This record gives sequence, C-alpha cells and structure tokens, in this order.
Amino acid sequence: MSQEMTEVPLGAATHHMDQGGFPIKSMISTNAAAAGIGAGAEGNHHHHGTRPFFSRHRKTILAGSVILTLSAVAVLIAILVKKPWESNNSSLHNHGGFTSGDNVDLKSFPPRFTLSSSVSIPHGAQCNAHTPPLDQEFQYGQQPIRGVNVGGWLVLEPFITPSVFEPYIAQNVTDEYTLTKLLGKEKARSYLHRHYATWVTEDTFKRIKDLGLNHVRIPIGFWALGALDPDEPYVPDLSLDYLLLGLQWAAKYGIRVMVELHGAPGSQNGWNHSGRSGKIGWLDGTPNGERNGKRTIEYLTQLMKLLQGPGMEHVSPMFGILNEPAMFMMDVRLTDKWYKDSFAALRNVTGAGKGPWAVIHDGFLGLPKWEGFMPNSDRLALDVHDYLIFDNNLIRLSRQEQARFPCDVWASDMQRSSQKFGPTLVGEFSTATNDCAKYLNGIGVGYRWDGTYQTEQDRDAGKPFDEAACQPKINGHIEGYCSCLEQNRIGAYTPEYRQFLSDFTQTQMDAFEQGLGWFYWNFKTETNALWSYFDGVDHGWIPKDANSRPGGCAAIGRVLGSYEEGQNN
Repeated sequence: MSQEMTEVPLGAATHHMDQGGFPIKSMISTNAAAAGIGAGAEGNHHHHGTRPFFSRHRKTILAGSVILTLSAVAVLIAILVKKPWESNNSSLHNHGGFTSGDNVDLKSFPPRFTLSSSVSIPHGAQCNAHTPPLDQEFQYGQQPIRGVNVGGWLVLEPFITPSVFEPYIAQNVTDEYTLTKLLGKEKARSYLHRHYATWVTEDTFKRIKDLGLNHVRIPIGFWALGALDPDEPYVPDLSLDYLLLGLQWAAKYGIRVMVELHGAPGSQNGWNHSGRSGKIGWLDGTPNGERNGKRTIEYLTQLMKLLQGPGMEHVSPMFGILNEPAMFMMDVRLTDKWYKDSFAALRNVTGAGKGPWAVIHDGFLGLPKWEGFMPNSDRLALDVHDYLIFDNNLIRLSRQEQARFPCDVWASDMQRSSQKFGPTLVGEFSTATNDCAKYLNGIGVGYRWDGTYQTEQDRDAGKPFDEAACQPKINGHIEGYCSCLEQNRIGAYTPEYRQFLSDFTQTQMDAFEQGLGWFYWNFKTETNALWSYFDGVDHGWIPKDANSRPGGCAAIGRVLGSYEEGQNN
C-alpha cells in the first residue's frame, strides 16, 4: 500500500505500496522395524556330527544376505524420498512439480478451484451473535461490516512480509513480477506455495471470528487465473486454489468474504501491490493499455463465474472490481467507461438481482466525484481507502487532531457519499499515523516522516527532499520522535501513546460505520504492529471484540455530526 505518487487532494485516501499455519513438514514417518535375519533361538542352534550348514554355504548365504539387504534398503529409500509430485493426485499434477528439497504437507495442498467448485455451509455457521448466520442475508446498510484484509497472502507486498523479498533485494527484486522472473516458474511456484501455506491458515480465520469480526477482504492478482502473456512471469493457478481454501475456512467460521482483484494486467497504478511497480500500463491511452483493460474484464468475468458455485452466494456476497486504479493520473472518461463495462459484464454472468455486490474504488478522486455515478444500479457500492499518512498535510497534524479527524471529517464524508452516491464503505485503513513501516513506500524509497522520502523520478530529476513530516523544528527535541527506528519500536510506546493509538483506531471505526463499515489493513504484518490488527489487539490498542468498543468519538468528547449539519456550518 505504498506510493510513489503525486500529491492528492487534502484528505484523499491512498494505499500503501509498495507465519501460524499449515506446517511445512514431511508427510513421511519412518517406523521400520529391524528385520533381524537369523536372529532368535534358532539362529544359535548347532548341528553336531556334521559340518554346520552355515559353514558349508557361507559365501552363498552372505551374498544372498547382501542382495536382500540392498534390495530392502533400496525399497525403503524409494518410499522415503518419494517426491510429493509423484503422488497419484490429479490436483498436484495440475500444479507442476516442486524442487527435491521441498517437503510439502499434502494435507495443506489446496483443492483445484474450477467452475464446479462449491463451498459447504455448515448448519448454523455464524461468526458472532451480532451477525446473521451465513445462510441468511447480511443486511448491508443496517448491519455494519467489521472486517480485516488478508493482505500479503495471495498478492505479495514487501512491507507486509519483508522476509519474502529480502533474500533477493540485492538482485533488484521489488515486487511479485521481479521476484517470479528471477526465480523462474518452478522455483517460484515452490517458493510461493510455502508462503501461501503458512502466512494464512485455518487458525487465521478462527481468530478473526474470535475477535468479533464478520468479513474478510481477500486480494488476488489477475495472474491467478492464468492465460498469461509471454512476458508475464507470474505463477498462475496456485493462488486461485488457495482462494478456494480461504472461502472454505471462512464458511466454517461463518465469515463473509469480499474477493477483490488487486492487480490488473499492465498495472493499474504502478505500485508494487499491483504485482509490478513502475509505469502504468493499464488504460494509459495506448493500444496495449486498452488491451489490458479488456483483458482485466475477461479476468473479472472468469473470476465471477468461479464464484457462482453452490454455497458461494453465502460466503462471498461482495466482489471488489479493482483495487486502487490511479485515476488521478488517467483519462477519467476511459476509467468511467471501463467501470460501466465491467459492471455490465459481471451482471451478465450473475443475472439481475443475483450474485455479489459489485464494489468500485474511488480511484483517489475523492468521494464527491462519484455522486450520481451509475444511479439505481443493481447492488453497487463505492470503496474509499482512508489514510492520513500519505497526505503531506494530514501526516503533520498533532496526535490530538489526528484522533479527532475521523469524527470531524471522515464521518460526514461517509454520510454525504451514502446519500449522494449510495452504499459506501472503507476497504482499507490502519492505526498508523506515520509512514515509517519498513518498505511501506517501496524498497529504497524512504519515509515522509523522517524526511528521507524520495521517488526514483524525483531523485533522477535532482529534486530536493521534502521537509520531514515529524517537523523537527517543533518536535526534534523530543528524543526519538523524528526517528523511524524508534517510532517502529513497540518497547518505546508510552502509555499516553498507546491511548492515542486506541483513540485513533476506534474513532475511525465509528466514522466508517456511518457508511457500510470497514476493513482494517492488515490482519497481520511481520514487522510493524501499527498495520497489524492482531498485534493491535495483543498490545491493547484494538478492542478484543469489535462489537464492544470502549472508545470512539464520544469517548474523546466528539459528536458524530450529520452531513446536513455540516452543510449549515
């Protein structure tokens, strides 16, 4: 969710740029008993009066014993080193092989996701008492979405899982494109399989349920559906199959899923979470950009067809059309038409009044731009990603001002959009009030907070660094305040700072429930607790039950005013 991006309007949302689990262990257990040829009482019996049988046939017996022993060892070795891909399992063969060093637990290997795939909905599956059972309709607009993103799983991001990228950063790996290109298809498949099998597991969904959440948003890349161009080195199919596994886990715990296309052919924003960082090659005004737009609709259509199987309508009632297209850098006429064409293609698959809600992203144009767009559409919702830290003005607000901002501004934004566009939700937000998370803005880009942020384009153009957002002239005397290293160190968090983190998180939840609700980014990270819902709960600034929150706007003395009230001020 990090950005090498131009400044967007004040308050506009931006996305960061860019292991619990199935144990990676051998399925083989060796429990062989020693054969003991000739052992026991009979082996010590001697025949008197004649030359012993063993003495007379010693060479023959020894030779036979050696042959038998070698044969037994050969059979045992063959059993022990039998490769996972040699198993008579059609789904394995469909995925291709792994390198000989991989000991893959076949139980963790996901089922194939095909047009005939289904999801079993357990009787009475219900994530919590505040949410209807999975086989009953969720009343969007009356019941709030309270969810988390399962990011960094089926679409890689360096800031979420630095360990996946760090072995290869010296070889100029910065995103999933460069990683898979460097590793090659077979090694990349094995590498990603290990990651998919460990970063998210059934226990992940169980904990999401236990925290009182009712939705998860699962990002996936276009490459999951295959049909790749020769210059697209991504691993096809495998992440799609893990998506099916995620849907099955969600169903078991009564959780609803928003499946969402996170990366489009050519990259819809040029940021690493689209799969490939650099230039935008999607609807960029070129013939290839136009082709990539059409390819994206084909991928969306295929993905929607996969979500039509039995049980899918219960577990996957929302569908994200495309994550964060950078419309502020595009011809909006092209993107508007693309949204309309995509929506029509999806409803052509589902039929009117059927299938999941379709969710479009605001493209960083601001919610007012979308007022009156596609009116009276069949279950269409608008998604905005609200972050303070990618806006040079908002990141500089005092902590008190930051905690109040959701109550004072974002709440009325949600109310206005809900009235003038229609159903509006927040697909991403976090507790972070600085951009210090490792690799958040991309690998080697730096940070706004400490004044080291500079895009490659600005560096090449010789532009100076911006002033540090921590405002060292005001706060530099506070030890560690302007240090990203200290800002990332949980041990340095004072009780007052932890209370602020709690206030800021819960005021956002209050504000976003003025619309359809929210999805926190992310469920966990490897290195930064301010982007991890699980860590926030463990460290006390996120409530253990999303449905029972002690903080929020009222707790800090702010009243959630209505949009109409705002118009009168």
